[in-house]
Amino acid sequence: MDNIADLYELSTMQQGMLFHTLYSSSEVYFEQLSCTITGNLNVWAFKQAWVRVVARHPILRTSFHWQELDKPLQVVHSTVKLPWSEHDWKSLTLSEQQARLESFYRAIATLDLNLTKHH
Repeated sequence: MDNIADLYELSTMQQGMLFHTLYSSSEVYFEQLSCTITGNLNVWAFKQAWVRVVARHPILRTSFHWQELDKPLQVVHSTVKLPWSEHDWKSLTLSEQQARLESFYRAIATLDLNLTKHH
């Protein structure tokens, strides 16, 4: 309870989205985004920038809870730990990198999204 900044009931739209997410095999609300960064990336600074973005925007620190509750709630956490995964594929050929990236995207898309989990 120490890490809870606020609690809110879900809006009607959020309730509908939660219903469709829980009771549909559709991934309509799941979107992946990727970008290519060229040049030398300061990984530490990049991570710190994302930590600041998450700290600034409560929706990025929000989890959704509905089990054993009368009404579903969104819980805004004071802090969250961002999960990071780094892969160095520089030694691979371009086609090997592309194959790994496509495999990575498929693996992420098939993960069961846990709306109640916060890091």
